Amino acid sequence: MSTPLSRPHVRPSAVRSALAGALLLTLAVSSSVMSADTTPTFVPIGAGYEADTLQQFAREAAQVDTSGEVSILVLPIAYGVDPLSMSNGLRNQNLTLADNRRSQIEAACLAVVTGGDTCHVVLAPVLVRADAFLEANLDLVTDGLDGIFVLGGDQDVAMEVVNNTPFEAALARVQADGAVTSGNSAGAAVESADMIAGFTGANGPEQGLEADSVDVWHYSGPTDTERGLVFGLQNVLLDQHVFQRGRIARLINASFSELELGIGVDANTAATIKGGTNLTEIGGDTGAFVADSLTYGSEGHFGSGTLSIHDVATQVLPAGDGYDMAARQPIVGGLAAPAPDITGRAFPSLATPTGSGPLLLGGGSPSAAVLDRLVTNSGGAGSKIVVIAAGYAKPEDATKDAKAFAASLAAGGASATWFVLNNKTKTADLTAALSAAQGVLLTAPDPATVLSSLDAVPTVKAGIDFAWRHGAAVLANDAAASAVSARFTADARPGASTSEIESAAIEEFHPSSTTLVAGLGWADVGVEPGIVSNRHWGRLYSVVGAQADQADQRIQLARFGDA
Repeated sequence: MSTPLSRPHVRPSAVRSALAGALLLTLAVSSSVMSADTTPTFVPIGAGYEADTLQQFAREAAQVDTSGEVSILVLPIAYGVDPLSMSNGLRNQNLTLADNRRSQIEAACLAVVTGGDTCHVVLAPVLVRADAFLEANLDLVTDGLDGIFVLGGDQDVAMEVVNNTPFEAALARVQADGAVTSGNSAGAAVESADMIAGFTGANGPEQGLEADSVDVWHYSGPTDTERGLVFGLQNVLLDQHVFQRGRIARLINASFSELELGIGVDANTAATIKGGTNLTEIGGDTGAFVADSLTYGSEGHFGSGTLSIHDVATQVLPAGDGYDMAARQPIVGGLAAPAPDITGRAFPSLATPTGSGPLLLGGGSPSAAVLDRLVTNSGGAGSKIVVIAAGYAKPEDATKDAKAFAASLAAGGASATWFVLNNKTKTADLTAALSAAQGVLLTAPDPATVLSSLDAVPTVKAGIDFAWRHGAAVLANDAAASAVSARFTADARPGASTSEIESAAIEEFHPSSTTLVAGLGWADVGVEPGIVSNRHWGRLYSVVGAQADQADQRIQLARFGDA
């Protein structure tokens, strides 16, 4: 996806203070001032300028047109570095890019109009705040405008360019008269009055559940300078790239912190929201995600610095489905699906065999606190813990990890020994260590090889099982955490490049991407490690969905953390 030129991740701190003294205009806009025959319509697009998502917006704009010429205004307000200034060279480059996007939107409009109707798609050259006061630009916001499209870029910049300006007031006027509002990526974010401005500082998807990692601009009135569009959706937070960039954690975090519904739309996907209460259509490549901390009265806290929360309702909505935002119910096959009654629910799948030790699950990089928990559950200082690295492609990597874990456990007071499980393993020494172990740390990096590695040395596999069933605490880490399930996915994980990770993060939400195999069977739960740090949300939901399709229909629980 093309992006505006020279758009940074961090803006100068002086920008916000400079804007604080800018002219403020009263822009009170509510449903009461809207025409009786208009329904406010928003079409947030998660990312990309694909023909089908642009046409979804254009169809909505065409439906409100009464003149035979669908009129759309395209806004590059999210382009640029500094909302107060831009060099002439950069301005010309960004306007050229923006005009290319305008052409794509015009083509999408022409593809959907019928009966001899035509399209008039205009680019408003509003790139810095001064542009939002120019009469020539205000004249582009004409009565009878059918659509407003905000191009992608940086939503913070976008709002610092237009908030409390005559240009935003003009947009609010035509939106109240029925103009459909849409936008891509950052252009989708500004469509909710309470706006997710991004992560704070250097945070990213890996910190999505951490305290204060998400920057939410909370609407506190029409003259507020930190908010989304003044006429944006109320009582909902919009997010974008939600599968692609692993933003589910931050959407859950923001939904809980703001006590609002969170709706995330994925890349190359559009959602049509009518009347502020009904998500009537999802179109495009993947789907949308809803984080609902309200229906079950979610309770949570950031006591450890990371959000600990329960009773969050989440919905994965594929193309063709919808969502009733007022009733907080997904629409599947045209029918509402009420929230199930969870009163008195139980989790029989969490029961472990009588006499077995604690079973700890680690997401791939267990912290010192997690390792200390293993030491405590193994009997405390002096406890004998065996570290086993299994299923590694390179013995040197296995040795490095096993030695590091053993050293960390020793620092926590344990008596730790380590082994690498391969064809050179001294099996007798390992089985003897397991017979005396009070704790075991089993780590494996690859779900495709963890079981074959254990199966290749059956006495060791049996020794781990025996130790656990007779009271030893076990920390199953990374792929080993998946393998403790009755069924798990051994499908290969993506490569390390950003493009591979993002492509996989989308693809893993497709049910066909997941194949279940038999695991160790220690617990009948669905486990996927590293969902936050490695963006394996799709694998988790696909595993749970596939588990739910099994004939026994027993309640399944998905591991919801990294450690």
